[in-house]
Amino acid sequence: MLGLTVEWRIRRHMRITPIKTLAIFYLHLLACICPNVFKRFIYNRLLGHSIHKTARIGFSFVHAGKIKMEASARIGNFNIIRNLELLAMGEHSLIEKYNRASGLPLSNTMHFWDEADRLPALIIGKHTAITGKHVFDCNNTISIGDYTTIAGQNSLFYTHGINLERNRQESEKLSIGNYCMIATRCVVVKGAKLPDCSVLAANSTLHKAWEQTHTLYSGVPAQPAKQFNETCKYFHRDSGYTH
Repeated sequence: MLGLTVEWRIRRHMRITPIKTLAIFYLHLLACICPNVFKRFIYNRLLGHSIHKTARIGFSFVHAGKIKMEASARIGNFNIIRNLELLAMGEHSLIEKYNRASGLPLSNTMHFWDEADRLPALIIGKHTAITGKHVFDCNNTISIGDYTTIAGQNSLFYTHGINLERNRQESEKLSIGNYCMIATRCVVVKGAKLPDCSVLAANSTLHKAWEQTHTLYSGVPAQPAKQFNETCKYFHRDSGYTH
């Protein structure tokens, strides 16, 4: 990951001509409507991405500096993913329908220009599922661990906000652990962390980095509300799918 970070630091200072930028945009747009065999040719051969031969992308607009999809990763229909430096999906991971993910690229210095470690990215672990109608503000990195479910609909994930004292936009990473579940209509803000084997209850707001695993976090702002038994089968799955 360190080598990739250095690569993106270099990208921040690269000058890309408007013609090349437009060409790249239209190639991503063309891939949106092509069958998967042609999508992979465009993404892998023409744009330099890494889409496994068993990965699938539906009728969705997916535009990032680097796209990495491992075996059997899937993106469903009607998703819009744009202006990321990195989209990485582990094997058997899933983004279903009507999700949106976007960020301000490193080449744009209107905001966050003094944040040397900022990386607009969405990183999804293996056997992890994102259901539908969720919004991911990826002005900084959103990382979601293995065997985790972003369930229900209409949850919001924000990596940036306004610092009132400085009157400046600021960004910070947020992370969701392994074997977690986020229920419907939740809000997760910059700097927040949901620990491994934990659940964020419906309509809750996660506002800080927690460390206590096997815990239900609930409320606005979310607080530890219940301790789970570590033997719960959800925390020991070898497949992301839940019957």
